[in-house]
Amino acid sequence: METPIVVPSPVPVGFLVAWKPTLLSVRADSGAGSQFGSDKLQLLRGLGRWTTTLFGEKLMARAEIEGGQFQSDTQGTRLGSDGVDLTARFLFGTATRILPGFTVTASAGPITRYQWGAAHGGAPRIGMLGISSNIELEYRVAPLLTISGYLEGALAPLPYAAQRDLGDLSDASEFRLRLQVSLDVSSGAAVDFGYDFTRWHASFSGSNVLNPVAGADQAFLLEAREHAITFGIRWKP
Repeated sequence: METPIVVPSPVPVGFLVAWKPTLLSVRADSGAGSQFGSDKLQLLRGLGRWTTTLFGEKLMARAEIEGGQFQSDTQGTRLGSDGVDLTARFLFGTATRILPGFTVTASAGPITRYQWGAAHGGAPRIGMLGISSNIELEYRVAPLLTISGYLEGALAPLPYAAQRDLGDLSDASEFRLRLQVSLDVSSGAAVDFGYDFTRWHASFSGSNVLNPVAGADQAFLLEAREHAITFGIRWKP
């Protein structure tokens, strides 16, 4: 009689805590074609992630929160960005081992981002809710060394808790790219080092946030670009 061999799930379960120093650029435009503000280093940013499995390791479940300091120059307007942002993701998906050492993980789920600034004009206060999907390719190049690439896209058309002078949200989206190297330091822990690029875009109609004395009939574009280096520690059960 043959004894079945239990194959472990390829889902990367465990906890991740990471520091994400970031170069941030912000652009606020009402149609005049303004340029992005100069990059400013944000040291007080971080990431926390928990990944587990459900239904007998058939489904991946992940909760993630990241954010922190959100500041840049004011570009000659009263708006600028001087505040804090937080992004949360709740994802469900699956991981498939295509070849020995090569794993593909895909997931989707709700995403929300809330941004707020100082009372004297800072990052405009707005929350956005939507759906994101992503794919991650992971390849073990050596017994202790893994490289991976991650691509995510999201639509977040549902605003909440937004300041009134922003107007009506027409559309909002997010794009994220991550390249990462992981080194196993023990059977239950790994160190991650990576590069993240994230772009948030939102457009509004009926706005007067850049010109409070004008009527609320202007278009408004808000865009943020983040270049981040990630230093993380991952614990695996």
